[in-house]
Amino acid sequence: MDRKDGRTKYVLRGEGAGSVFVIDEKTGNIHITKPLDREEKDEYRLIATATDRQTERALEPSSQFIIRVQDINDNPPVFDEGPYSATVPEMANIGTLRTAVPDLDRESQDQFLVVLQAKDMGGHLGGLSGTTTVTVRLTDVNDNPPRFTQSEWHFRTI
Repeated sequence: MDRKDGRTKYVLRGEGAGSVFVIDEKTGNIHITKPLDREEKDEYRLIATATDRQTERALEPSSQFIIRVQDINDNPPVFDEGPYSATVPEMANIGTLRTAVPDLDRESQDQFLVVLQAKDMGGHLGGLSGTTTVTVRLTDVNDNPPRFTQSEWHFRTI
C-alpha cells in the first residue's frame, strides 16, 4: 500500500522494539542495534504496521515476525558445581566407577586426582572444551590383618 509519497509510516511493536530492533519509519526496513545472544533470549516476536502518517490508521493488516536467534559456539562447556569428589572402596572390582586397574590399595595411595574434559560439537573441529578435576578418595576396606611390630613384648606391672 506504500505509494512512496511519504504518507506511509512504519511502526514496530513487540519484544525488543525500539531497543534491540528499530524500524526505518519511511522504508519499513528493520535493523538490529546490538548483537543478539541466544543464551540471553532465543526468540523475539515483533509486529510491524504500515500506517497513514496523518491519520495514524493502518493501511493494511499488521505483520507478525518471529525472529529465532541461532546459536553460535561461543561458550565452552562449564562445570558449575565444583569442586567435585567421589569415593571408591579400595580393592574395588574393575568397572566400579570405571576403575581401570585392579587392587587399588588405600594404604599405598589414598586419593587420586582425575581430570575430566567435556567437549561440545562431538569433539569436532571448532568445538570448545572445558575441564575440571575430581578428587577420588579410596575408602578403607578391612584387607590387612593386625600385625605386631615386634615378635616379643615385655610388660611390667606396677
